[in-house]
This record gives sequence, structure tokens and C-alpha cells, in this order.
Amino acid sequence: MRAALRSDNAQARSAFLELFLHQSLLGGGYRVLIHPEVPRSSHRPDFLVQSDAGAFYVEAIVPGTSKAQQARASREADLLAALDQVGDPNFLLVTVDIQQSLHSAPGANFRQQIRDWLATLDPDQVDLAGLPTLTLVRGDWSVTIEAWPRRERSRGEKTRSIGMYAHAPAEFIDDGRKLVAALKSKASRYGDLDAPFVIAVGMYTFDEDDEDLHNALYGSTAWVVDEPGPDGRSETRGIRNHDGYFGSPAGWRNRRVSGVLVVDQLSLHDPTRARVTLWPHPDPLHPLPPESLFPGTVREWDGEKVAKRAGRDVRTLLGLPESWPEGDPWKWSAERTCSVD
Repeated sequence: MRAALRSDNAQARSAFLELFLHQSLLGGGYRVLIHPEVPRSSHRPDFLVQSDAGAFYVEAIVPGTSKAQQARASREADLLAALDQVGDPNFLLVTVDIQQSLHSAPGANFRQQIRDWLATLDPDQVDLAGLPTLTLVRGDWSVTIEAWPRRERSRGEKTRSIGMYAHAPAEFIDDGRKLVAALKSKASRYGDLDAPFVIAVGMYTFDEDDEDLHNALYGSTAWVVDEPGPDGRSETRGIRNHDGYFGSPAGWRNRRVSGVLVVDQLSLHDPTRARVTLWPHPDPLHPLPPESLFPGTVREWDGEKVAKRAGRDVRTLLGLPESWPEGDPWKWSAERTCSVD
């Protein structure tokens, strides 16, 4: 656990999620067995949670990026860091396109080529409607940039060189897809368990109303336009497709998973700010205990819709006072060193 917390962000987040869940469950009065043996499987879930009312298993996961994606991001970061050090006093750079190789970027070589090219340009003669463009190619690497003249009052200052990152395409963020992928990776790992099974997923979403997660579990939203009536008007009504992880009332799916616990925006500096939501399965093989088990809120199927109710208080479970964190905030001194009054 200590090694994971000292490792990269993905491992640190996963380890801290386990610590957060473990302490919350202990604070709720449960007995927690770490990595219990389970029947008919050599794998072990993170926790077996026990109380006088029964027991349930908990498995935690934080969706991360693949090693290939991490390597690609690292190569691009190294390249951008090199380009940001061009240091031309008259121009900023706009990254228009970057095509990668599997090898390290020739950052120093590209940087010198850009310096030589910028030295041939006059910032007062550049037409902003058609910026000068340069494409650099070496091996499988290809980088296209534009030169944006600095404002006259800012010229002569060798500050950071990249003024705009425009090489990455815009894309829709689908947090629900990440959630379902994480659930599929864990749902059948332990076979048919003899008790309720909760998968806790650490997320860092952009969705404040849980709509993506709702759609992922209960089905995406679609609109039906009825045939025009006698008055020529058509009625439009919203329905849910049958593509949710839980399925639909006509046929619930993935019933081994008794509930999905989403722990969103869990931070090491203040775990009380995490948005925690338990989504119990509408028809699980092993139902969860009726009492509130976790901090945050509960979003459960009431027979017609998903209703919301309060879970347990996170500060109470973690043994923190209502006013936590206490004391004066940290302040920056004139020398930019951190001090406390």
C-alpha cells in the first residue's frame, strides 16, 4: 500500500480509494477482512465486510490508461516541453498537428529548426489571417506549427514559447463508458459468490448530475416521435434503450453485481469532498442489506424510476469533526515559501 501511494497517479488513486473505503466501513461499525478467500476462485476481492445482519464483498477499481497510452502521452509531453523552450523573443508557437512515432521525439533537433525558421520572419509583416506554417519531419515523427507574432510590448521577453495547443481533436467525454468497462473487468472475476458483491469505482468525471452514469447503468436516452394526430401534431416522449449495464425491467442483467459504488473526485488532501453514490442493482442475486452502508447518497430503483436518498455522513464515518479541516489556511510569504501563522 505504501509503495502504491508513492507510485504513479493511477496506483496512488487506487490505493487511496481502498484506504477510504476501509476506513469508512470501519467507522460504520463493520468488521472488515482484507483479501478474503472465496469459494470456487483463486482470486481474492479487496474486502469481506461483516456485521450481525450479514456480510458482503467489496472490490475497488480506478479506471486508468493503458501502458501504451501512458507512453504516448509521455512522448508527447517531452516533445512539447522541448518546443516550449524555443525562446524566440518575437513569436509564440501554435501546435497544429503532431504525428507520433514509437520512439522518443527529436525535441532538440526540432527546437533548433524552429529557431532558425523564426529568425527569418518579421513579426510586423505577418498576416494574422494566414500565419506562417512549418512542418518538421524526422522518421515517423511529424510536427506542424504556426508562428504567432507577440504583441509589440511583449517582444524581447524569452518566456514560454507555446501560446496555443491546437493539435488535439475535440472529443465527447463519456464517463459512463469508462464505468461500464471497469465493471466488466471485475464482475465475473470471482465467479458465483455466496454473498452480495459491490464494485467500487473511483471516477474523475465532468458530469455534475450523474446523467452519464445513469445512462450507463439503466440505458441510454432515446426519443420517440409518435404519428401525427388528428390535429396534425406529433407527441415526443423520452424512453430508455435496453443497453444499460443493469438492463431494464423487462430483463435485468449482470445480477452478480449487487451494487455499484461510484466514488467521484476523491482527493488525498480532502476525502470529505468526494461525491459518493451507491447504485444498488434492482434485482440482484444477493441483495444488499437495507441499511445505509456507505457515505454519500443512494440511487435505487423504486419500481418505476431511480429515486435518491441520503447515505451516511462521511465525516462521521471518518471520525472527523464538522469543522474539519480546522485551523488557519496555509499562506504564501513574500519569499514564496509556505508558512503557517
